[in-house]
Amino acid sequence: MSKSNPNPKSYISMLDDENTIVKKIKSAVTDTEGTIRFDRDEKPAVSNLLSIYSLCSGESVETIEERYVGKGYGEFKSDLAEVVVQTLRPIQTKYYNLIESEELDEILDHGANKANHVASKMLEKAERAMGLGRKKRK
Repeated sequence: MSKSNPNPKSYISMLDDENTIVKKIKSAVTDTEGTIRFDRDEKPAVSNLLSIYSLCSGESVETIEERYVGKGYGEFKSDLAEVVVQTLRPIQTKYYNLIESEELDEILDHGANKANHVASKMLEKAERAMGLGRKKRK
């Protein structure tokens, strides 16, 4: 997982669905050692996953490391995916409720009308300044 990599498979989007999140985490690069421990220099990929787990679960990295002593990456990644999904679910629910609300449509329509009014006045001034404005006949 890398926020600096432009490849969509290298990061989790706030709006990724559950299956996409699980797939991305399960395919995240680790190493061949198979030990789940935090070491930024020797195990940067695993350390990154541990940081994500810690941030989403509220547990310390040490607690997570202890839980997975003697266990492989498969179980760790499955559990991490579930923690991430649980963390993002309320955010996604709120987002979709807002994006599909009439209130948002009203706010956007009001903003568009206001912007059109201001733009029309500016365009009229610009046309007059360039001599392109419509002249009223008597």
